[in-house]
Amino acid sequence: MTDALDRLAEVGGDLFRRVGDVLAVTGIAADSPVWPLVRRVRGLPADVLDYGLRLDVDGLQAGATELQGIAERFGELPEQLGTDVTRAAWEGGGADAFGIVWEALAAHIGDGTEPATIAGRVRATAGYLEAVAGWAAGFRHELAEAIARVATSAEAVTLVTANPANAGSGANVGSGGSGANVGGGASIGAEAAAAATRITGRVLQPAADALDAADDLRACWAASLAGLEYHPPRVPLGPATIASVTRVNL
Repeated sequence: MTDALDRLAEVGGDLFRRVGDVLAVTGIAADSPVWPLVRRVRGLPADVLDYGLRLDVDGLQAGATELQGIAERFGELPEQLGTDVTRAAWEGGGADAFGIVWEALAAHIGDGTEPATIAGRVRATAGYLEAVAGWAAGFRHELAEAIARVATSAEAVTLVTANPANAGSGANVGSGGSGANVGGGASIGAEAAAAATRITGRVLQPAADALDAADDLRACWAASLAGLEYHPPRVPLGPATIASVTRVNL
């Protein structure tokens, strides 16, 4: 489904390319407050946009729905198989041993109400996937808002003026003066560098916030998604006796 980010992708892509062209020549000032965001995100606005566009919210939600169905089917297994077990005319020591094992397996599969069961883990995984889909949708929305703000800003006008479309054909850093030359001689000065830096900060901030939210989400679900180990029950063994003879009606 097309959302605001899809509709603003072309505008954002063009602006962020210009930001990258300018910063590739001028760099970011060493004392700029944008540096912590660059280190946290490990990318520039164009990288953030590319990542946001690759987030498949519909695919995540579809996966969550499919897992919910799998969890429900798992939860129905113990009762279905239990009915078959009790219907069987099987008596004796073998039947008792099997009953012990079966009860342990049925408890391990679970009906989905207990988290420390297979059905519970599958249901939790579905819930986590749904939460990730919500996170992805929220990030795409925040990124679209950031693009809408910076695309209509004075900084965007400065970049369009200082860094024309053909400026990316080759970078040439001047040896002095108030700016650097890019491509066909377009001058990039301190004003353009400052504009590119400010746009970078405004785009990377929601990306950094999204990364923090993703870390919190992962920590919140960690216990519910932890590995689940099956512990076989102890089945009493002993010499065969008259009482332990197994009878099966065929």
